[in-house]
Amino acid sequence: MMQYFCPAIFVQATTRRVLLFGLAVCALACSGATLRDPDGDGTSAKAQMFSRLGPTGDKLDPAAGDVEDWRYFQAQSTGTVELRLTHGRFGATSTLAGTVTAYNPDGTTAATGAIEAGSEKTTRFTFPVRADGTYVVQIKATAGKGEYVVEIGPPTDACASCTDKQSCVEGRCVDKPCGGACTADEICDARGRCVRESNSKCAGVRCSKGEVCQSSSGKCVTVAPAAPKCTATQVLKDGECVEKIKDIECTVVDVRESGGGSMLTLSAGDRQGVQKGMTGSVKGVKGATFSIVDVYPSRAKAVTKVPPTSFSGNLNASIKR
Repeated sequence: MMQYFCPAIFVQATTRRVLLFGLAVCALACSGATLRDPDGDGTSAKAQMFSRLGPTGDKLDPAAGDVEDWRYFQAQSTGTVELRLTHGRFGATSTLAGTVTAYNPDGTTAATGAIEAGSEKTTRFTFPVRADGTYVVQIKATAGKGEYVVEIGPPTDACASCTDKQSCVEGRCVDKPCGGACTADEICDARGRCVRESNSKCAGVRCSKGEVCQSSSGKCVTVAPAAPKCTATQVLKDGECVEKIKDIECTVVDVRESGGGSMLTLSAGDRQGVQKGMTGSVKGVKGATFSIVDVYPSRAKAVTKVPPTSFSGNLNASIKR
């Protein structure tokens, strides 16, 4: 016997399912439950690629459910790479504490380091890689919260900037006694003068690296290490010269009214290293600071409190890393 479909029964059943789904969503929202892994990279299976255009920035906030971030990169050649994680940048104090761990392609630990709360903190370590191997990195918070920046690159030579008048001592450039000008039968006294050992209480005294003999007492005194000289593209951080992190430059493609302010479309996206939560400003427009709310491969959406009438002509914008 042929059976007939009853539209009325279908409508009633569908209405019940929609109502039940709505009640379930409401119950979850009203319970105060926190969504875990809000940025979708909280497991190794969801690891996102490190930016190819420069350092990769992100943030962790366990209170908001963001406890771990996972990233991966593919080694271009066999050798050694260095991982550098920095947080509490530009003098800001970060409460973030935890660990950063690199894993080999077979899942074993390649290297790990501790993330300490504070200002201008850098965690760095090196580990070997092989060409075409895929390596996964876990950044995990155990306390506090904060933004951070990670970059993978060749190991840095802390003493590459040492001059002929300096020695490398424990990764720092230290001035040689008297600038290395003393002859074999002379020593450098505390005043920075080369004197013959026979005319000094320092005769026969041999000091450790980073120390000089004080001629008046014959005792070894510590020489304060000289700060390394950074290039125009570097800044001094923790006694070392590191490359400045450049902002992302782009243009304003479109401006639309949104909630009393404006929704901006910018000409930079995921390929340029833009991420949700980043902030920036439109050049030449007073008060036009914005926050990134959506990111696409080559575009990004940002919101600002400035109305659309304030924007005119071709405008440039800068996004802070």
